[in-house]
Amino acid sequence: MRNIYIIGASGLIGGALYKNLIKKNIQTIGTYSKNKEDKLVYFDLLKSDYQLFKNINKEDVVYFMTAYSSPSWISKNKKEAKLLNYEMTKKFIDYLIPKNPKFIFMSSVEIFDGKKGNYAEDDNPNPLNYYGILKSKIEGYLKDNYKDYCIVRTGWNVGLNKKSRCVIQLTYETLINPDARMAKDNYFSLANTEDTAEVISNLIENNSTKKIHVCSDEVISRVQLADLILKNSLNSKKMHYKKCLFKDIDYAEPRGRVNNLDNSLSKKLFNIDYKTVESIILDKIAYIDKKKLNG
Repeated sequence: MRNIYIIGASGLIGGALYKNLIKKNIQTIGTYSKNKEDKLVYFDLLKSDYQLFKNINKEDVVYFMTAYSSPSWISKNKKEAKLLNYEMTKKFIDYLIPKNPKFIFMSSVEIFDGKKGNYAEDDNPNPLNYYGILKSKIEGYLKDNYKDYCIVRTGWNVGLNKKSRCVIQLTYETLINPDARMAKDNYFSLANTEDTAEVISNLIENNSTKKIHVCSDEVISRVQLADLILKNSLNSKKMHYKKCLFKDIDYAEPRGRVNNLDNSLSKKLFNIDYKTVESIILDKIAYIDKKKLNG
């Protein structure tokens, strides 16, 4: 019997994928390391105990979704980030190589430099920050050493739960600050986590795709996002901002200015109707408003 493993099923995307596969009655083993959840199995990548995978084989599928994911935190904790996101990830891949299950790796738009936008799967990586560098290194390692793999890249994933600290929530919170600034030349893609889960669930049976981009159809600017929040939030009277250029925003490390992906391959392969950017944003605003109202 084929088994599907989700390494990091307690996370935002991993959790959505776990629910997606269970709903489809697909035999799925999800893991957690810190955030214990019912029906998930403990696995800590840092401890190198691979007992859970001793019987894994080429018929099985491993979704790898565990990593430090905050570029700002990673820039200040490079040693810890390198250990988990590169060294222990590589060690786990090395363990799986002779067993050769399909390996689906969750990467990021941050492997690109954000200069041109609309990045396709075969565009060359040129990461600006350490988070992107580590993701790109694992991508390269898979390409050079693993037979059956697929790399998934997404932009900002948005969910309606406490795990989803996304660009919408960060912008919402920033707008309440008295010195809020929004870059009018900063553009990015969004993705609804349920859409992401649906696309990548289809990779189980797809044996030809090595890289795929997952995101909504439209591109949105930071100013457009801010304006939608101001227009629709119950807390809009507490919010304001000043427009600026992306170069005027201080980041711990360089970040891409135009971070949107070309989703045409995923739409062609899986005929998915992605949730619109506006509906993603409006749903998230309503969720945050409700949370704040309830304390």
